Amino acid sequence: MKAVILVEPEIPENTGSIARLAHNYNYQLRIVKPRFNLEKARKTAKNGQEKLRNAKIYDTVREATEGLEYIVGTKPGKGIGLKKFTPRKNTSIMIGRESSGLSNEELEMCDAVVHIETEDYDSINQSHATAIAMHNFAEADKKGLDLDKKEYISSIVDSNILEKLIFRANPSETEANHLIGELKKIFD
Repeated sequence: MKAVILVEPEIPENTGSIARLAHNYNYQLRIVKPRFNLEKARKTAKNGQEKLRNAKIYDTVREATEGLEYIVGTKPGKGIGLKKFTPRKNTSIMIGRESSGLSNEELEMCDAVVHIETEDYDSINQSHATAIAMHNFAEADKKGLDLDKKEYISSIVDSNILEKLIFRANPSETEANHLIGELKKIFD
């Protein structure tokens, strides 16, 4: 399953547009503490009305990330450039507040952090950033680590930092299989 997580959205029109994108690209819509009544987002949701109606509302970002396989956070100027990033199957996207983006603590909950390369000003509209990310991720045909493989690696690795680095590296299936072999040698 893949989802787009909106953290404390402030502008109804952006949320409506993102609901429309969620419909077009087949993402579940998860929203953390919206700062408006979602009814106000209906005007720009167009064919995303059902996604908006079925959006899951959460009190915390941690709750909103539960059950997702691979989460990519966005932050202007942080992480890897979107053009260089290789998404995997079921890559979810976390989008921050229009006014301040994602906090460092929220970025820590992500498996990877990306930014969208621009010519001048590095911050772009929330719904536009979501559209660019979803379009880029739709091009991905590689499968990354599924939840079972992540849990297996977690059971082998005896270091939270190493585990976090492995998951942020986003290894392919083949790389993960080689890595598991090497980890077994080290930690067994």
